[in-house]
Amino acid sequence: MVKMIIMTKISNKLSAGLLASMLVMLAGCSSEGDAVAEVMVTPGFEANTVVEGEGRAAQSGDEVTVHYTGTLTDGTKFDSSRDRDKPFSFTLGAGSVIKGWDVGVVGMKPGEQRKLVIPAEMGYGSRAMSVIPANSTLLFDVELISAVGINNISSSELKAMLAEGNLTLVDIRRPEEWKKTGIIEGSKKITAFTKNGRIHSDFNDKFLKRLEPKGENDKIVIICRTGNRTKTLARALVKEMGWQDVYNVKDGITDWIKRGNPVIK
Repeated sequence: MVKMIIMTKISNKLSAGLLASMLVMLAGCSSEGDAVAEVMVTPGFEANTVVEGEGRAAQSGDEVTVHYTGTLTDGTKFDSSRDRDKPFSFTLGAGSVIKGWDVGVVGMKPGEQRKLVIPAEMGYGSRAMSVIPANSTLLFDVELISAVGINNISSSELKAMLAEGNLTLVDIRRPEEWKKTGIIEGSKKITAFTKNGRIHSDFNDKFLKRLEPKGENDKIVIICRTGNRTKTLARALVKEMGWQDVYNVKDGITDWIKRGNPVIK
């Protein structure tokens, strides 16, 4: 068996206190620290859908679960999660699997099946891996079972969602930031992080204990200045708390104002 990744999976149900502790470590991260590295696509790479899926498409940063079978071009099978009856999970785009997977699984929907042709440069290169010779082209049959990740939305998408209703918009910035730029009308003001990057003392009671989405018409949209803090928070809420309908305004209130949308003081 070819070992694709070594990872530790944390329980997806954490207490509010433990989530807060985890966010303290993440609060100072910039968007660059969380960014997914760009992957160059090598000539010869192919990703062909053979069975369509349904639902939200997998994005970089998602925790994805797949079934797969890997073979060499001569038909030799070198690995299969199906043979073990054990799906495989990894963080898409994090560089924890071969590059061909980080590229080839993006855009898949649950239930979708793809055939990937992965040239050596996007696989194991000049390394020999178990029964895989050096410089091998790899063939994979991949089925996406699930993709859990945050919903990144633009200012225009936020505007449309506000017009439709059925959402709670939370501005997680600090009071001096609200005063400087104003806020979007109807926003709840709940500070998530203090100026030195620690969890605000009121955050658990005001946010975590009151706002968990309860259904498909119960959406939580979070916004900050540029989207860095909310991306970190949204990722933690989805991956560690199991929240589903959480939306991150990816460019924050800065972009909202830049595009001429209204705010109130």
